[in-house]
Amino acid sequence: MEQRSWRQATLATVAGAATLMMTALCLDAGTASAGAQSAPQGPLPLPTLLPLPSPSLPVSLPPIEPPKVTLPPLKPPPVKLPTRPPATASPTAPPATSPPTGGTPPQVGVPGPPGSGGSMVDPGSAPALIAGDPGADLYPQPPVDPAGTPQARQVAALGDVQHRIQYLENTLTRTRADLAKVRRGPDPVLHLLTTLTAGGDADAAAPLTVADSADVADTPTGRAVALSGAITSGQAELVRRRQEETRLRQEIDRRVRAAPAVAAPTRTAAAVGRGRLGQPLAGRLTSRFGTRFDPYYKVWQLHPGVDLAAPTGTPILAAADGRVSRVGWYGGYGNYTCIAHGRADGQRLSTCYGHQSRLLVSPGQRVRAGQVIGLVGSTGASTGPHLHFEVRLGGRPVDPLPWL
Repeated sequence: MEQRSWRQATLATVAGAATLMMTALCLDAGTASAGAQSAPQGPLPLPTLLPLPSPSLPVSLPPIEPPKVTLPPLKPPPVKLPTRPPATASPTAPPATSPPTGGTPPQVGVPGPPGSGGSMVDPGSAPALIAGDPGADLYPQPPVDPAGTPQARQVAALGDVQHRIQYLENTLTRTRADLAKVRRGPDPVLHLLTTLTAGGDADAAAPLTVADSADVADTPTGRAVALSGAITSGQAELVRRRQEETRLRQEIDRRVRAAPAVAAPTRTAAAVGRGRLGQPLAGRLTSRFGTRFDPYYKVWQLHPGVDLAAPTGTPILAAADGRVSRVGWYGGYGNYTCIAHGRADGQRLSTCYGHQSRLLVSPGQRVRAGQVIGLVGSTGASTGPHLHFEVRLGGRPVDPLPWL
């Protein structure tokens, strides 16, 4: 628009200048003819032209700037690590409750004989049950008395600690298996960390470390770091719990040795020592009291007695005088007999005998120490002929060896 206006002004100025020139020439010609007679002819004056307007077209181009690219701030991806169990619960996979101290587990699988005390857990179902609750009992547990005395509370505390040990052992077993599975994945960073921390053993459970946990994403490496940390934490608690178990067992055993003797057997085929009870048979000790890897269910379980190996049909003797309180099939214990012996150490004392091939007593029957009450067998959750022998205070199991 400004350029066109400038052109129009310029053309108007030129046209005006030409008109003035023509007018001046005509005037000059008339003046010359009129004054030719009175003045001599001289040079003609030059016409005065109006100055041309100079173009004033302002050119203002916007500055060229590079386009602005706004990038989102770089943030490390969130780390999704498995929650570490609290001090009173397990380190895995999903949140769990405190392990039970007794009760009857879900009864699935192998049914017992007609009129028995319940079916036993099928071996194939045991891993699933333990995965749901690593502290679950796969064997039925008799009712327990209220822990109303210091001795009873100590025995109850021992049972709680032993179930916690079972809980930790089963949880650590599963966590180690998860870690081994993750380590077999195709993550090169994980393989490098495994080589550096475990000496090249891909199945080792040595803890993995990283410089900054914020750099660990939800990757195989991150999961391996979390699982390794859970294993380290679980192992540390397991050491503390086993030390606590040893202390409680020593205190309970010390009181047992100082307690008055229970009715000693009058006749027995086995040698009688200085203990509180007579030996139920002369057999080889194959498994002790405490938490162990169960040879039948292939999971960690509290073994509430001792195993004495003997051929099938070997007579089983009552450890002391008493009355039969339970007899018959009892889940994984198979053919099971319990005898009440009165009170000892301020609590109800009983002995129990499992996996029998034949039961030779009936409920409510009074028996004498050394009396044959059954025959050795391999019924229930058993891998071979033996006697499973228990000593219970207030219904809670304690180590039988200090009593024998």
